[in-house]
Amino acid sequence: MIQALRRNLKALSITLWVVIAAFIGTSIFVWGKGSIPGGDANAVATVNGEEIPLERYQRLYRSYLEFYRQLLKDRFTTETAERLGISQQVVDFLVEEVLVLQRAEAEGVQVGDDELRAKIQAIPAFQEDGKFSRDRYVAILNRAQIDPATFEADQRRELVRKKLEATVKEGIKVSDAEIRQAYEFRREKVRAAWAQVEISPLMADVKVTDAELEDFLKSNALRFQEPERRRLQYVLVSPKGFIKAATDAEVERYYKEHAAEFEKPRRVKVAHILVRVPPVGGSEAEEKAKAKVQEVLERVRAGEDFAKLAKDVSEDPASAGSGGDLGYVARGEVVPAFEQAAFALKKGEVSREPVRTPFGYHAIKVTDIQEGGRRPLKEVAGEIKERLQGEQGERAALAQAEGAKGPLQGAKDFPAEARQRGLEPKTALLARGEPLEGIGRAQAVEEAVFAAAPGGVLGPLKTPGGYAVLKVVEQLPAAVPPFGEIKWKVADAVKRQKAEALALGRARALATGAEKGEDLLAAARKQGLPSGDTGFLSRSEPAADRRVPGEVMRAALQLAVGQVAEPVTLPQGIYVVKALERRAPDPSGIEKEREELRQQVLEQKRNQAWEQWVKGLRAGAKIQITSRLAAP
Repeated sequence: MIQALRRNLKALSITLWVVIAAFIGTSIFVWGKGSIPGGDANAVATVNGEEIPLERYQRLYRSYLEFYRQLLKDRFTTETAERLGISQQVVDFLVEEVLVLQRAEAEGVQVGDDELRAKIQAIPAFQEDGKFSRDRYVAILNRAQIDPATFEADQRRELVRKKLEATVKEGIKVSDAEIRQAYEFRREKVRAAWAQVEISPLMADVKVTDAELEDFLKSNALRFQEPERRRLQYVLVSPKGFIKAATDAEVERYYKEHAAEFEKPRRVKVAHILVRVPPVGGSEAEEKAKAKVQEVLERVRAGEDFAKLAKDVSEDPASAGSGGDLGYVARGEVVPAFEQAAFALKKGEVSREPVRTPFGYHAIKVTDIQEGGRRPLKEVAGEIKERLQGEQGERAALAQAEGAKGPLQGAKDFPAEARQRGLEPKTALLARGEPLEGIGRAQAVEEAVFAAAPGGVLGPLKTPGGYAVLKVVEQLPAAVPPFGEIKWKVADAVKRQKAEALALGRARALATGAEKGEDLLAAARKQGLPSGDTGFLSRSEPAADRRVPGEVMRAALQLAVGQVAEPVTLPQGIYVVKALERRAPDPSGIEKEREELRQQVLEQKRNQAWEQWVKGLRAGAKIQITSRLAAP
């Protein structure tokens, strides 16, 4: 599983990590004590003399950590983090990034502001109703505690890396022999027998002593370590309890005083046909793309249907299927060159010349126009009323929370004082990344709580559930709880370990018998073990028997007829697998899959070429890791 996670993680870009961090917040970062002599405390490594800042490492580390926490949920532990080598993964990525950017600079590969703007505006996380929202962009970055300039620098680095990567991958081709080999690999079928030695029944019969448990805990202390936590008392004042209906007069007054809010910008409904230009395309690629769009425009002027041409020609997969339709856009929502061309057209008109943007060349058609103007009061009265009521509720809730903070701060008994003021006191033991009742997970609350000293009263803090006033009662450092508190957890771990050993012994005995020619299914039935025949399966067609895990299927596909795999260990049990029959794929089926296979093999070869190219950079580089990193 660990290897699979690493493979999946490597495929994700830095953009994903930053956006994940923006949505799910940041986590505690632990910097290992002690550093290599001469190391800079503000840099994690130097690459050909260029330092990698500690701050950049920290941001990326938090994103990696949160990704694994979200992916593994309760299965994510300190031990898991150590086995994954998250710190090393981050350093490796950053070293590779610097090497690539250094080469890009040497070769003059750059990214313009228009390209950067287009990339950021296309990120779904920063959009509302399918359009980029500057307010949402800033709010998300603020919540993640990321400066926009820093984020934009990260994005520019990624775009430069992608340009250079595209250049390295360009020109790679796939042969017919490689396609045939991929087809056979995908479609060759195997039928296997399997048997499972379950672990849970064996755990029920395992006996353990306290001495064994204490010894196990000493040897595996990190496995049971609780994270740093804070014991809290708090109250939550919700605006919902203070909402009063806004009057028509209040609504009308707001409408008059905030007229600019209800001005609708002029919008045009556009469709386009895009022909892309490769990132480092050169003059020949430019001319070919431009000529192709020019030909499209001539065909449109000759009477051909724009929407049909878009479906046939456009290289924008998001809009080609709908005839190139991009919907309504206002000024500031598309890149400048596209905007200038689109807003110069009348309804039904098509651009006279190909329009160049960072994406390539476009043919643009305006299919409708919505003139600007103020929305009538009747149309916006409902949303004004909702806004006024919400603001009134917010103000009242904040006032009550502010009024309660002083008395709560000076009270000897926080819960009693809260109840006296008509507020419901709550208690919690909070670790980073965990939600609070009524609040959920709030980044601002978490950071304030973990920065406060015991006895401190915080707030009011705005949260999704209202305004919170919190008291930090106690700081609990990361530690292994007393044996008595976690004895059941330790006992479960020891019993599982013993049961797995027993299961593995039984599985090996079954495997040995199967290798000698014994009937695996008959032997399993004799012992009352779950077992079965997979039926024919391939890498593209799973077993019809849904009880067969993917790991067992993968083991079967690697076996020759009559061969028995090494026992496959999974949380639910240990599996024995024996190949019974193999079947070659139908050669006539290759034509239906040729193009898909060609794309898959091409992508694989391109990725291999890129990895080899980066390895070459690394082999010739001077790299020094200047600090040791410790995962939480």
